[in-house]
Parts: sequence; C-alpha cells; structure tokens
Amino acid sequence: RRDCPAMATVDGTRRLLSRAVERGALHKANVRTLRRSELACAAIGFGAYRVGGGPPSKEKVHIAALQAALRAGVNLLDTSSHYAAALEGPGSGHGASERLIGRVIAEAIEAGEVARDELVLCTKVGHVQRGASPPPESVSVSPHPGGDDWHCLEPGFVQEEVHACGSRLGTVPDFVLLHNPEYFLSAQLRLKTPIADAWDAMYERLVRAFKSLEALCDEGKIGVGYGVSSNFLSCMFSTTGHPNLYEALALDRVVDAAIAAGGSGHRLHLAQLPLNAIEGGAVLGRGQVVPEASEGDCALARRLGIDVVTNRPVNAIPVPGVTTGDWGRGGTSHIRLRDAKPMGTVEALLKRALLEALDMPSPGPAEAPAASPTLQQIALRLASSAPGVVCTLNGARTEQYVQDVAAALREAPFSEEQVSRALQTVRSATVELGGEKRGLW
Repeated sequence: RRDCPAMATVDGTRRLLSRAVERGALHKANVRTLRRSELACAAIGFGAYRVGGGPPSKEKVHIAALQAALRAGVNLLDTSSHYAAALEGPGSGHGASERLIGRVIAEAIEAGEVARDELVLCTKVGHVQRGASPPPESVSVSPHPGGDDWHCLEPGFVQEEVHACGSRLGTVPDFVLLHNPEYFLSAQLRLKTPIADAWDAMYERLVRAFKSLEALCDEGKIGVGYGVSSNFLSCMFSTTGHPNLYEALALDRVVDAAIAAGGSGHRLHLAQLPLNAIEGGAVLGRGQVVPEASEGDCALARRLGIDVVTNRPVNAIPVPGVTTGDWGRGGTSHIRLRDAKPMGTVEALLKRALLEALDMPSPGPAEAPAASPTLQQIALRLASSAPGVVCTLNGARTEQYVQDVAAALREAPFSEEQVSRALQTVRSATVELGGEKRGLW
C-alpha cells in the first residue's frame, strides 16, 4: 500500500468503501460518486474544524477520533489552513489541523490500515496566519476594529498557501477550496460599495485565484481539482451572520469564473455550503426574498455539474426569535441539533417534528431511549440525504461524535421527498416558535 499513488484514485476509493459495505459498516446507498472525477466517498465525511493543536491530551482525543472515523469507512477528510483547536501554544494555530491529519494518515498507511489512494483529502485556503503581515489585497475579517484577522485571494498568496498545505499534510491534497472568499464582499459592504460593483470585483478576483489553482493542478500540487467553500445565495445567513444577499456568491457566476480561468475543461469540482434541519435554503431555496435563489444551490449545482459538500449538519444558526446558546458572533445564537439531558424545549420540539415528517416512530413511554434515533443521527442522515449532496461533513473531534456518524452511515438515506418535507416542516415549526423569517426565505 505504500507504493500506491499519492492521491485519491477511482479504484482506491471504491476499494475502501467496498470493504466497509462488506463488513456492515456502510449502507451501500451511502457510497457516493463525485461526478467529474468519479472518485467515491462515504456520505458523511470527517470535518476537522477545531482539530489539532492545543495540549497533548486534547490532540490524543482528536487522533483517536480520526482513527475511529477511518475504521468506520469514512474516507473524505476536510480541513483548512485556518483550522486548529487552539490559537496559541506549541503546534497550535495556523495549519495545526493539517499537521495532525497528515500525521495520522501517514501512521495509518505505515501500519497497512489504509492506502493513500483510498482517501479523498480536502483542504482550504484564504485566511492569513495570525500575526503575519497581511499580503497584498488582503481584507480585514476581524469582528472588531484593529483586530489581526485577515483574508486574501491574491494569486501569489494562494500559491504559497497551497504549497504550505501540502507540506503540512505530508501529501498532495486532492482538492483545495477557497475558504469563504465572500469576505471580500463583507469588506465592500462596510465601505458601502454598490452591490453590482462589489460583485463584479468579487468575480474578477475569483478568476485570478482560479487561474492560480488551475496552474497548481497542472504542477501536481493539487491532485484532482478545486472548489469554493461559501455561504452561497440560497443559504439564509452570510458568513458574518446577516441575512444573506450582498455577501453571497452566486454559484452560476462562480462556474463562469472557472470557465474564464480554465476553459470548458476547468477543474472546479466542489461547492461546500452549510445545510441542516433549520438552515435548509440550499434545498428549499429562498425565492420569495431572493428570486435568483428560488431553486436552491443543491439543485443548481446538480444542473451545473458541480458536486455539493455540506457542513454544520448539527450546528444551526436559527432565525431571529428562536434562541439557545451563544454562537460567538456578536450575540447570534445557535442550536445544537443533538440529544441532551435535559433536552432543551426547542430541540425537543424540532426532534418531534422531524420524526413525524420523516415517518419515523417516536418511542413510547415504556421504551428505552435507545429505541429512538438521536437527534444528531437524524440531523446527519437528513443533511447527507439531500439531493445533489455527495458528502456531509461532521465535526467529529471525539470518538463519541464518530459513533453518531457510524450509526448514520449504517442506515439507508432518506428519500428526496422525505428531505423536502422535513425541511419544510421545520420552517413552519420555527415560525410557530416565534421566529422571524423576514429576509431569510
């Protein structure tokens, strides 16, 4: 296995998933195929946000979780140059998640547990290392004036970051995504730039960044292709937590930018976006407030030949008026779609609504809790069953989270009709709970 290709292959990815199906770890309908590359991946992937760095005891937990995910048949791993469990301390900060993933992959390959060509490895670039001098064309993403958080799409910076990502991972990434490029639009919003001018400038920057990514593919620094991780137009909230419009990317224009950069054979493969039971715009659309987003980006991506990867399946930003917890974005709240003791009122109502909409039996008073699927397992199955979605990323930094992933992967996906009905039901329930949908859908 150490002699296998140093990137994902069709045969390799199918081989790993076939083993998982044979041993009962993976339902055969949860084997997904990326259309343009024909690589195969499990319907739920390992999201490495808040993984890597920090004290050794914490990294030990993260390593065990990734190892458990590989044993469960998870073969798409998603990280970012920006991801880390801690911003300070030895091995923390910029690139910490990539370093940990690279180390675990290398050890698994050395032990003969997995082969490199069986794994689909994705990373993202765009955030500037904290403390470094901002490169040319950087924009501030600090929530407060004078902060030290910057974002950059300048081609030279993109090239340097991709080279650094490969070094930290110890292998060529199969896909590199631009990480929330719409931060440029957030900066233009603060400057009160007219939206048409801001969007034109945004897509000019995308063309230049895509040309860099095309060149990196030619050089073999990216194994398969590239993508964009963004809150696209059908997503309810922007990356800064506002109702999404000015700061949103339009997927069809992103594809046009890729064609301008690489021609009809461009290597834009992936669009990554948030999707969960509450934030269902990528499936249902937002046509009443944004006519261009009437069909939802999942359907649009399928029509454009782009594969959708989703994130935040169990962490949802609710509509205003439905609040529980602190998301950390200037007071914006979040709802954890997860069982808890005691169960929150909102979460309990959402679980009941989902069980009914999905035609799943609710446990009777005499039944053990294990007789009913957990809210997090329902949420994972719902997001990964959405039409056009090849993989749903779950932030699985503990083995307990991986157990939820493994349980969901053993079950058949929901039908498109079930997904649509469940998301519509949650929208209605959210309004009944006092949520204000204005500007969202």
